[in-house]
Amino acid sequence: MATPEGATATASAANILGTEMALTAALRALIKAHPHPDLLAQELSQQRQFSQAHLEASPVPEKALVGFELTWALILHQDPAQDVRLVPAT
Repeated sequence: MATPEGATATASAANILGTEMALTAALRALIKAHPHPDLLAQELSQQRQFSQAHLEASPVPEKALVGFELTWALILHQDPAQDVRLVPAT
């Protein structure tokens, strides 16, 4: 049987996952509808680099960096139905 603390932690993790998925879906919809996808892709790339550098310089657990990378992977996932390039071409 789960302890109250364990149940709270599980509920909190589920809440965070649900929130992350909702925000990711909203961001992907906004990206898809953006009138200047190439400019947006450049800005997203710059913001990601800035945020990652700031996060890496902060005293946060490694799990925070893993979560950061996983969230960006969800946001930038190429959808075959979507002809917008979400990361700049190299």
